[in-house]
Amino acid sequence: MTEEDRDKKEARVKWIPRSRDADKAAALPGIHRYASFTNLADRMTTPALNRAVMVGIGAAVTLDVLRPIALGMWDAAYCYECRACYATQENCPASITFQAELTVACRTMDYRRFIRNRGLLCIRCGNCNGFCVQHLDLAGLFGKMGVATTRAVKEGKVPLDVVEGAIYGGLVGREYIDDLYEWYRSSGGRRLG
Repeated sequence: MTEEDRDKKEARVKWIPRSRDADKAAALPGIHRYASFTNLADRMTTPALNRAVMVGIGAAVTLDVLRPIALGMWDAAYCYECRACYATQENCPASITFQAELTVACRTMDYRRFIRNRGLLCIRCGNCNGFCVQHLDLAGLFGKMGVATTRAVKEGKVPLDVVEGAIYGGLVGREYIDDLYEWYRSSGGRRLG
């Protein structure tokens, strides 16, 4: 194709913007729409879908708030994970570095996360309470979760290898070590030594 033929062809083609077509969504020049779902007639009814999505979101938020309240972890429902409690890191005698992770573990009743983030080492000194912008009783919350975690271990909700890793890794504080080690030995765990 020569330069002259190309110029003639370009002169014949007249571009009509898609925005003039009322049945189709507007597209930017150079963007081609090949998918059939872009036609308005092919789209599903969005009001019904929007209602279903909003009901799902509402149920998830309600569950996220009601679950810790039902389990006695009132303060966990009010934590909005601002991470201000991380300022406690140098002042925490148990060397807990991620207090917000413990609060999330309390809210979700995630025992593994609580153990992994040194929650069973908390001595409830209250140093982290002063940093909380919501003025939550974090020390009390971590104490309740420690008791709940110990109970969950005894009920078999926490795998033996997680408990073993916590005991051998030094992630269990003085308050809980006797109960957990006794359970660990009775469940077939190896003797420390």
